[in-house]
Amino acid sequence: MNFDQAKALRLQQWRSTLDNQEFRMQSPEAHRQTLHSMSDTLAAEGLIDKLEQFDMNEMANAAYWHAVEELHNSLPRYCGASSYDVVIRGTAELFGRISRSIFHDASSLADPQQSGYDGKIYPDASGANLIFNASGATARITGLTMTLPDGGLCDLIETRRVVEGVTYEPIDDPDIYRALVDTAQLAQESHDLRAFEKARPLLDLASFCTCPACLDRFGARDDCPACSGKGFVTKPKVSGLR
Repeated sequence: MNFDQAKALRLQQWRSTLDNQEFRMQSPEAHRQTLHSMSDTLAAEGLIDKLEQFDMNEMANAAYWHAVEELHNSLPRYCGASSYDVVIRGTAELFGRISRSIFHDASSLADPQQSGYDGKIYPDASGANLIFNASGATARITGLTMTLPDGGLCDLIETRRVVEGVTYEPIDDPDIYRALVDTAQLAQESHDLRAFEKARPLLDLASFCTCPACLDRFGARDDCPACSGKGFVTKPKVSGLR
């Protein structure tokens, strides 16, 4: 393989990663960082020059901003880097837990002698499938709702998330959350990627979310009865979980 063929192949690999919609929407931060790492390697090997690397990184950054904007305007999505309590809808009954795409049934969690796992999550472009080990049956995850094979519904309650190898718990202090929102807004307006990348996953995981009535908009927020002027509300909580 000559230089031109090697360059074309590696650029095609980079382009395929850039166009990987599932990867981009599942983890915009990891998607951008992977693309930058690939361009770094291409430059170090002499397959691209600094100008080409700059252009590729700009494309990766643009894909990141597009992804986070799309996620901001859409329903919450299942995240493979997160852990969830799976709760039967309308109750506080724990159906099971998901940790890094591995599912454990509630009965297995209650048995200290139980080893192994009871199912695995397979994400796709529009959600994810949970395949149960014992039966081979499939439960469908759309947003944060799981539809069981018998038609029953469960809610996925996010309990932690791994970001760049660090495990984070949900922020439950309203003052810290407000400060984080303001930091993220400023970072987005100034296109400060590094600051926004750090803040966005923590906002997703937090115990609060943007007020659906005023949308945290200046002017509407101050007199909003739904959030009492805070611009955010507490996410619904499921009681009785351990």
